[in-house]
Amino acid sequence: MLARGLSLTVKILLAGILLVGCSSDEKDDPGATPPEGSGIMGKEKFVEVLADVYLVEAAYKTHAFKNDDEKAILLENYSDVFSSHGITAEEFERSHAWWWQHPAAMKGVVTKVTERLNSIEKTTHEEAAKDAK
Repeated sequence: MLARGLSLTVKILLAGILLVGCSSDEKDDPGATPPEGSGIMGKEKFVEVLADVYLVEAAYKTHAFKNDDEKAILLENYSDVFSSHGITAEEFERSHAWWWQHPAAMKGVVTKVTERLNSIEKTTHEEAAKDAK
């Protein structure tokens, strides 16, 4: 009965809302992966690189490079990280942009990076405790 009383315009609007509401955006897919051959790093490699980048940034933010040209050392350390992973700064930037444009998938990346950094911290503390004995 309600359908009879609705105008055609309202019916079209409701149908449109239902279609839009039910559509799936790749950016909302937690399992989204970069297209093959796009030059964008897959999740596991991006996690490794991003964790290393965060370690470099943490050292920079804690002023571990006192008395030095901090910016130059930071850039050199970024370059070392990229080189050790066999990538360029441009590949990292492209991958970084892609993953951040896919927030549901990036959430998984951030979780993995956090786990990796926690593991590194735990190992470092354990080694320091052994050395202190």
